[in-house]
Amino acid sequence: MAAAPVALFDFDGTLIQRQEVFAKWASEFAEQYGVPLAWLLEADTQYISQRIGFFELLKSTFGTQPAAAKLHAQYRQRMSELIALEPQVHAMLVDLREAGWRLGVVTNGSTDRQTAKLRKAGLYDLVDAVVIAGAVGVWKPDPRIFHRATAGLGVRPGPHVVMVGDSLEQDVAGAHVAGLSTVWVSHGHPPPHSGPRPQHTVCTVLEVAELLPGIVT
Repeated sequence: MAAAPVALFDFDGTLIQRQEVFAKWASEFAEQYGVPLAWLLEADTQYISQRIGFFELLKSTFGTQPAAAKLHAQYRQRMSELIALEPQVHAMLVDLREAGWRLGVVTNGSTDRQTAKLRKAGLYDLVDAVVIAGAVGVWKPDPRIFHRATAGLGVRPGPHVVMVGDSLEQDVAGAHVAGLSTVWVSHGHPPPHSGPRPQHTVCTVLEVAELLPGIVT
């Protein structure tokens, strides 16, 4: 297999910014249910990894109907519908492919949910391979999921393959073990004092376009 330059991208939090999608959902929800928008945005930061807890707090605070579980299900559906790829990110992916890069997406999550989100974002028309953890039965940071992506692109794992993601644990650590180059999308956050260390750091995914040619020579 030829060693063509390859860039693999995480989806949620890297190509798609969850905070922007959530803000759209919260604005709609606040108008529909009369819940203060500022409360929704603040509570989201406290329950970002526990969605059902977010809706249980919402219900206990404001008596919102229907039940928390149903609100959660409606939230998941609407968040998927609101997903959109930023024009600048779309243009970056197009430019990379035109420059000869093979592109892939490696994402954790269920098959149905991630497929719907990827289609809504138009990613299937912009990349050469998509690997969804739920579909292959292997989840980041397991290095095998990155190897599934390189195999799907017809290249061997190596430093000519660059993994770009916002999670040090899932994206950077896993890709490093898989033998890939790594780029951390920090969103302006400083790296922790301990834990996985990326080879390269960018503030936003848009900075990757200028960085990649210098990584793979």
